[in-house]
Amino acid sequence: MKKKIIISVIILIAIVTGVTVVSSNQEETVEERWLREQVRSGPFTIDKAEYNIGEKIFITSNDLPEDEKGSMMFFRPLNSTAWSNYKTIDFNGNAKTKFNIYFEPQLSKLKNICSTNDLAGTWLVKFIGTEYPDISFEIFNQTSSWDKRIFEPVC
Repeated sequence: MKKKIIISVIILIAIVTGVTVVSSNQEETVEERWLREQVRSGPFTIDKAEYNIGEKIFITSNDLPEDEKGSMMFFRPLNSTAWSNYKTIDFNGNAKTKFNIYFEPQLSKLKNICSTNDLAGTWLVKFIGTEYPDISFEIFNQTSSWDKRIFEPVC
């Protein structure tokens, strides 16, 4: 009887150890996930390709050439073939070669962004004054589980 209990305990320990080793090898670190999710164009990086309503868009620039000058234009979707300029951020490598900025797409009666439907969809980022390719990211018409805000229509 004692042998069966000892063998059962040993088997259980082996199974738990095996599952722990397998799962720890498959877990991604926060840094690995961030590197995988970020979207890049030249020296510019957006922290991820998919957002929920209410999340901030983080933009970094590293090693912007000193002679590089232009604008990042963020376009929100109007429909599947048209976009509207939401925000423009100027950059000048002569002034700063590295920077970190962020913004949160928000409802605005003034900008005619009345409901979360007006924020959801595929956004485009164009780098005016450079040869850097456009990038895009998606905003889903949902909030994150931690975000308890209610986004009521404003117009």
